Amino acid sequence: MASKLKAGAGSFERLMLPRLNSIDGELKAINTRIDSFEKSQDSLKDELRAEIKAGFASQDGKIEKIVLKLEEMDRRLDTDRRMTILEAKIKELERKA
Repeated sequence: MASKLKAGAGSFERLMLPRLNSIDGELKAINTRIDSFEKSQDSLKDELRAEIKAGFASQDGKIEKIVLKLEEMDRRLDTDRRMTILEAKIKELERKA
């Protein structure tokens, strides 16, 4: 009985081995494609990061210019406020004189 089981197992193995080898090859090919896709995806991520950094870098200069313009406008508004106050005080002094 044991010899019949061994013979049956050997026959089954000879029958299945080519198919198992084929499946093994297909799995390796799929793994290779997945690895390739992941490398491509990582490369795209790196490119996107570089583009975003470059975009922020180019915007930094523009943002600094805007901040400087806003500060200049603030100084001008402050000067305009002071001039308005001075004009009002001069008019008041002229009325008293």
